[in-house]
Amino acid sequence: MDPFFNNISQRKINITILAIYPLVRSSLKSLLENDRRLNVLNAFGTASEFIEKVSHNKPDVALICLMENEGENIALVSDLLKAAPNTKFVILSTPNSLLNHSATLKLGVAGIVGAGQSGRVLIQAIRRVFEGEVWLNQKLITELLNDSFNSSNNTKYKNKGNFKSDDLTKRELEVVRMIGLGLTNKDISKKMHIGETTVRHHLSSIYSKLNVEDRLNLAIYAYRRGIVSLQARSL
Repeated sequence: MDPFFNNISQRKINITILAIYPLVRSSLKSLLENDRRLNVLNAFGTASEFIEKVSHNKPDVALICLMENEGENIALVSDLLKAAPNTKFVILSTPNSLLNHSATLKLGVAGIVGAGQSGRVLIQAIRRVFEGEVWLNQKLITELLNDSFNSSNNTKYKNKGNFKSDDLTKRELEVVRMIGLGLTNKDISKKMHIGETTVRHHLSSIYSKLNVEDRLNLAIYAYRRGIVSLQARSL
């Protein structure tokens, strides 16, 4: 395994939380700190405090609870991404509002978790996002795909190049299929019996050939090209 990646995977993940209500803040802090990999630096109840500390401390992951003042907090995302471009942002949202967050993903949010899901899922999402993955709810993926199909002016989720699937090697197509299924680099490494460094090399080549920027766009490409289906991902 790449020594750099191994060092990242072993160290604690520093997290900052935004949640208005004290009970929510303390509950999230206790939940996350029960995991030995997670370290909550601080938790705030106001957006101003949160922005100041995230800008200064630049945590690995910032968790934004959107169950309160949802519209106001969504408006924070763009400013936060500019203030701490290397911080990964995860949104905790009410189940009924999950489908309203495709815009935050387009801004650069790396993960969205429904408040109806378990604490284990939230911890898993934070870990995956820290390691460079994208964590999405299945319904939200469907919404994003519909948006990419139906919006003729949407360039962010459209490939800019004139490519063919034939441009990819058989190995690269298999990597694309696994990304579409939601597998991590570690999962892909195990299934293909190759190192994680090799997986990352494949991904760099794929991004270059297809002219896509990240895993989310690559997953959408996989669905749009029929390399993988939503039904397959839900299995």
